[in-house]
Amino acid sequence: MLRFFICLLGCSFIPRFVSAQASYEKGYFVDLHNQKTECYIRPEAWSAHSSLTYLVHSKEQPQTKLLDELSEISIEGFFKLKRTKVQLDISGDESPLLSYTQEPEWHNEELFLWTLVDGNVSLYSYEGGGLKRFFYSRGNGPAEQLVYKKYRTTSGIKLNETFRQTLFEKVNCGDSIFTYFDALRYDEQALTKHFVAENNCAGASVRVYPKAQQSSITLPSTSSLDEKEKPVQQKKSLSPPAEPEPFALSGKAHINYFGLEVNPLLRQIINLNPNSTPTNNPFGIQFASNSALTGRGLNMGLTYSRSKFNDDNNGVFRETVNRDLAFRIGYERKQPLGKRWIVFHGYDFIIGGAKSRTETTDPFVGNTIIETTSSFWGLGPRVGILFLISDRVTLGTESTYYLRYITDKTKLSGLPDSKQKSSDFALTVPVVLILSIRY
Repeated sequence: MLRFFICLLGCSFIPRFVSAQASYEKGYFVDLHNQKTECYIRPEAWSAHSSLTYLVHSKEQPQTKLLDELSEISIEGFFKLKRTKVQLDISGDESPLLSYTQEPEWHNEELFLWTLVDGNVSLYSYEGGGLKRFFYSRGNGPAEQLVYKKYRTTSGIKLNETFRQTLFEKVNCGDSIFTYFDALRYDEQALTKHFVAENNCAGASVRVYPKAQQSSITLPSTSSLDEKEKPVQQKKSLSPPAEPEPFALSGKAHINYFGLEVNPLLRQIINLNPNSTPTNNPFGIQFASNSALTGRGLNMGLTYSRSKFNDDNNGVFRETVNRDLAFRIGYERKQPLGKRWIVFHGYDFIIGGAKSRTETTDPFVGNTIIETTSSFWGLGPRVGILFLISDRVTLGTESTYYLRYITDKTKLSGLPDSKQKSSDFALTVPVVLILSIRY
């Protein structure tokens, strides 16, 4: 571009051109009649009802345009401002301006909003009057505020975080579970990342305008809020500090669960029924890994045990060895139910077996060996629920409905082997308690 103008205008225009290009950036503005003007715009501090300085061509003198006459302003790759009519929550964000009502205090305003993400679903921000608010729109639809509000109660300061439910219901292309939104912060970085991912999920083109690049420009506004304030000319964030999320592991792509059956431990601590029998749970050790976005993942369970005992009854010596193995692997999906509960369902493939070998030594009869084996495989659905004791510890139970195919074999010294096949399709009620660590 510079070489072109040098050749066209000659050396006498070089100082003027360089000066103009040093203080103006390529961009455009759109007036209230939807007429777009490509030009060079001077990045400067704008207050309410001020004017825009621009050049259409380098030869011309600078011109001005009242902001009241514009609906959109942009400098290519730098920023984009859009005038829009919105409902703005004017509740105070900090003491002593906090209200005592949970609901937003809506006020109709006409504002210039910063564009943070421009795409099929767009994200905007507004700063002014000590407020910082984020808005979103879908397609050519109106901009709506994402609600985050602090308010006072008799028990202290609480939060209205409706923005999470709004994003869960309306900006959720990937069918993400609420646990993901429960960990989403109300700040520019986290929301920008989510809206970019949302556009990518929908296959839409997207452009990001980082607010950090716009610190030298004051947000213009036609709102009555700005009549009483000085222009905001600093990058300092006025957003509320992020509140801790006690029951969500933020920043994790996957959440892992490692659990153990704790029924024997609980019987030692709380023994309400001294005649209760141990639970028949073939998967005493469990592991799961689930996506933090969708809740989908892998679940595995395992139990292996071995026991051996000897006895001597009047010279008859007997040795018995028992082995048991059960393994399952399958798909599952976890979904939050409130803030302390997680429900899940899945489908498993199971395999396992048991073996018992008893060898008897009798000085009169001789040695006899009895060996019984049982093997099985099967599949079926599984459902369950977890209670979040903390963000890292859960206590849960599950119910399964497995179809199993079983083969039993018996070997006895001196006799032909016997073999028996069977199947069962049984519901296992949720009586096993699993204590899990999340990480």
